[in-house]
Amino acid sequence: MATPTTSVHSDVLSLWGSKNIQNKNNLDRLHLESNPLLTSVFQMVRTVPILVDVKKMTQQYVGVDVEEWWGWKIEEIFGEGVLSYTKLIHPSDLGAHNMCNKLLFYILERCSTKDKYNLNILLNFKLRKSDGCYVHITQSAKILELDPDGSIRSLLVLLQENNTLSDSYERRYIRFWGKELTGRLYEYLPDVEDVQQIELPSKRENEIISYLVSGEESKTIAERLCISKHTVDTHRRHLLQKFYLKNTCELINLVHITQLLDPSN
Repeated sequence: MATPTTSVHSDVLSLWGSKNIQNKNNLDRLHLESNPLLTSVFQMVRTVPILVDVKKMTQQYVGVDVEEWWGWKIEEIFGEGVLSYTKLIHPSDLGAHNMCNKLLFYILERCSTKDKYNLNILLNFKLRKSDGCYVHITQSAKILELDPDGSIRSLLVLLQENNTLSDSYERRYIRFWGKELTGRLYEYLPDVEDVQQIELPSKRENEIISYLVSGEESKTIAERLCISKHTVDTHRRHLLQKFYLKNTCELINLVHITQLLDPSN
């Protein structure tokens, strides 16, 4: 499954500079504007790039028309700023969305300016389409601008449709990571309206996960890593326990959603 990565963020950052999206003439109106090549890429991976003015809680830039995907005209889904967009989040997922913001503020208070610009922010939820059905979304974000007091002025947000998950999939994850930052992974628990922090995998566990995601069996993984099949199976059981999962399919879903194997991590 294609997932947005730091390279995609970098491409959008380049576009943001070259297209002069910050032009003062554009600041007070919602507009659709993008590089044709990047637009094709975003359409292929079902991803919407958005530039958010955090102070005004509005979207200054939307890179893809979502009407064909989700049935909403651009003014309907983004016209009232962040409010019109968050109104479409599934009611049971608003807690995860709010908790992500709460955790973000906690982390920002402990970050240097450099670390803030390196920070990646991710969560997943369901978004309502115009026909009333819901689609799974993975939202990733990076800080573009900070005010002198260190607060966020603008964010680059990528909304990616995740069509590999079943309608009944309920796990919601929140993740923060970046260069020279200690990564954090959480699962939101709606029953208690709180999160549990998940221990991140070791280097060896990441190697095993990469093979599991590729569909490799324990015996093949053992041969590739020059270890015993018993050791691989032990790692697999430990990974499921560590992530509070029941089976390898759930592990693969977690990896895709949270981008744990992103090479930029």
